[in-house]
Amino acid sequence: MTNDDANGSVSRRGFLKAGVGATAVSAGAAATTGTAGAQEGNETSGNGTTTAGNETTTTGNGTTGGGGGGGGGGGSETVQLTGDNVFDPAELYIAPGTTVTFEWTGGNHNIVVDSQPSDANWEGHQSIVGPGNTHEHTFEVLGDYNYYCSPHQSLGMEGVIHVTEGGVNPNAGGGGPTLPTSAMTMGVATLAAMGSTLALAFFFIKYGGDYEMPE
Repeated sequence: MTNDDANGSVSRRGFLKAGVGATAVSAGAAATTGTAGAQEGNETSGNGTTTAGNETTTTGNGTTGGGGGGGGGGGSETVQLTGDNVFDPAELYIAPGTTVTFEWTGGNHNIVVDSQPSDANWEGHQSIVGPGNTHEHTFEVLGDYNYYCSPHQSLGMEGVIHVTEGGVNPNAGGGGPTLPTSAMTMGVATLAAMGSTLALAFFFIKYGGDYEMPE
């Protein structure tokens, strides 16, 4: 074997080793990025403790009456009873344990529960009151809660709360599950590194890497 052949063989072997090493490093970096992204997405707040009961009503003068038992620990949503004689929003999807606050912002209204799951205990707010009042309830039981305002039901003042797993609307077109951004980033980085290494390896194998080095 001549020196040139030996140098060419060594150069090719060195390149291939370097290429494989670069691929491994790139894949490792992508995996680290994906792990960091997943950890960031899973961060939780340290002040999410909830102590409220299932149901709370606050009148305009600030007095409060409680009812029900068992705190939810979920999120919160707001429904307004407006001067336009509507519940806003009229339809709401929430997860179990979510507390919904009903706020009187205009007009005189009440909340009459029309139907709810058999093991649920929402009583609504039968008294007709005006702006400045609020009513809260924590919805624990899966199912549909239909309600209306008795003075304005004929005007279409009705609402419904759907308690579903994860608060997801099953009728919304989701197009199937999606990959997290961190996972897609990791996959793209790994494929790019492997593709580049293979392309350069093919080039060196085909042409032998025999080039005249400048003296």
